[in-house]
Parts: sequence; C-alpha cells; structure tokens
Amino acid sequence: MEIDNTDNKFRFITIAAARCQQLQRGARPRVDVRSSKPTTVAREEGRRGLIAAREPEHVPEVAGGTSVIDAPEGTDAG
Repeated sequence: MEIDNTDNKFRFITIAAARCQQLQRGARPRVDVRSSKPTTVAREEGRRGLIAAREPEHVPEVAGGTSVIDAPEGTDAG
C-alpha cells in the first residue's frame, strides 16, 4: 500500500531522508536540478511527487515474541 508523502511534514522528511540515502549509495536522480547534493535532489523529488513510501508488509518481532507495535507505551519492548 502506497502512502501519500504530503500529508505531514514528518513523513515527508522521513521519506526524503530514505531517498537521500539511496542517492548517496548511487541511485540515479529522477529530476534535473542545479544542485548535486543528495538532500536537495531528494527534497525536489518528494515535492514533485516522484517518490513514495510503502507500509511494511511484515512487522518484525522483538525478543519475547512481542511485536514493536504491541508493546505497551512507555515500556521497552526488548
């Protein structure tokens, strides 16, 4: 399932940061911009809607068989 990356600033930053890492590892930019900085390229790709995030299909379990999502708030899951 794809996520709209414009619904909040935190999600946009998270997606742009992940794309920035991809660019730093050698991924090709999807836009032509003056700057060659990965952060600038990733932000522009996100602004133009060229990158999207997908929700994970599997939530990993932590020690003790409790998933991270099932852990009570304010407690350490591990």
